[in-house]
Amino acid sequence: MRVGLVSLGVLGAAAALGVGQSAVKKKQRVDEKLQRAEARLGKVQRRERVLTSQVAVYNGRVRQVTVKLVPLQDRLSRLEAEQERLQTRLGELNTRLKIEKERLQKAEDELAQRRAALAERLRFIYDQGEVDPILVMLESGSIVDAVETDNELQRITDRDGNLVDITRRRADDVRRSRDRIRADRDEVERAEQRTEQAATEVKVVTTELEASKARLETVRRQRQDLLDSVQGDRREIEEETKDLRARSAALQAKIVQAQVGTTGQPSTVVRTPSSAGMIWPASGTLTSGFGWRWGRMHEGIDIAVPSGTPVAAAASGTVIYAGWQGGYGNIVIIDHGGGIATAYGHNTRVAVSSGQSVTQGQVIAYSGSTGHSTGPHIHFEVRVNGSAVDPMGYL
Repeated sequence: MRVGLVSLGVLGAAAALGVGQSAVKKKQRVDEKLQRAEARLGKVQRRERVLTSQVAVYNGRVRQVTVKLVPLQDRLSRLEAEQERLQTRLGELNTRLKIEKERLQKAEDELAQRRAALAERLRFIYDQGEVDPILVMLESGSIVDAVETDNELQRITDRDGNLVDITRRRADDVRRSRDRIRADRDEVERAEQRTEQAATEVKVVTTELEASKARLETVRRQRQDLLDSVQGDRREIEEETKDLRARSAALQAKIVQAQVGTTGQPSTVVRTPSSAGMIWPASGTLTSGFGWRWGRMHEGIDIAVPSGTPVAAAASGTVIYAGWQGGYGNIVIIDHGGGIATAYGHNTRVAVSSGQSVTQGQVIAYSGSTGHSTGPHIHFEVRVNGSAVDPMGYL
């Protein structure tokens, strides 16, 4: 981007006034600083966009991992709760099994005692030999006593037999209860093993995801720290460029004032065509050249002039547009043939209409600051087959 260049007419006027010439030199130095600041600003802005995009990407990845972690952590909590419940259940079954084992041992001890007592009684009967009912009657002294003695023996036998049966049945019941408890305990142990295995698998996946999230968070924080730093640099450079633009504008106003003060009106337009056949639209200071400016392409040059300065056609041609056009404000576009056209923007008003033929040097508009403009100036463009080229090659 070329800055600080001055047309011959302006230099002549400024030379007549030492103040104007000094302002031109100061503006050149300020504009050189502004150019460097804008270049740094563009670089920082590009870096800021890259870092902003990266932070957004890592934020998205962290959210994705977090979404995956939520159900896994819920499942892990449920599995751990199930493990705790199964361990409690297993403890209860072990306690019951211990009690049933003690009951079984007691029943088996009782059964053994009953069997031993029965065996002792049977041995006693055997040692006495077979009981003779007549002998029993004679020894008893009466038939009634003999019958009662026999009945007593039968009752003893029946009672012993019943006690043995009851004890055996009790032992069988306890044994079945013990077997059921063992089966329940085995099933609970298997369930606990399955739950523990599932919990282990979930823990592995959860640990991996949490580690991945931690890594992503670290990178995201690093990118965010860089972004914060770059944004701080960008704000500082923006303040610097803002100050430089203000100083440039102030110097521009001083130069324009010097130009007007020389003759009471703007300097005369240089009428001698260049080797390319064009003349300057007006005599003024070139405040901004063709090229990248403030992070975007500046497709023409800016010539500082007071508001209301006559704007001349750079070459003869036909007006193809005259009126308002967005950021250009009031603009005039002239077709010169051979695919070449010129444009004159930010005018206070236009003096021609579409389809009108104009001659080189004819007044086509009056300068101003309409559209997207920071102050009175002429925005001048040269386009070849629709593409913007540097106007300095034609002036």
